[in-house]
Amino acid sequence: MGTRGLLLVCLLLAIAGWSAMGYFTYQNPPGVLNRWIGLALLWPTLVASFVPLIHTIHSRRGYEDEIATRATRQSVFAATYVTLCLWLRMIQALNWANGLLMLFLFVATEALLSGRQTEA
Repeated sequence: MGTRGLLLVCLLLAIAGWSAMGYFTYQNPPGVLNRWIGLALLWPTLVASFVPLIHTIHSRRGYEDEIATRATRQSVFAATYVTLCLWLRMIQALNWANGLLMLFLFVATEALLSGRQTEA
């Protein structure tokens, strides 16, 4: 599957995921199990939503080396960050220090993976 196919599948999955999230949150009360199900639905929806956005940013900035792999990896990091922040907010443990520390860790991990990939 080419890049256009990947972007089309991601757009379709994002539309389906946001529709499922809207339907699920409208039909179910915010219980403990439903919150976990909502987080489980949110992560792949965010990944599918971030891939076309990050791919577009990289293509406009002129990065052509393995752009689909890089966009997918960064989308997974961004979706994981947002989902973790939401989970920490649900248990009332999110503060500025936690958010910035997690952001620093994800950015550092991406920088290390990008550096390792360009050396190989």
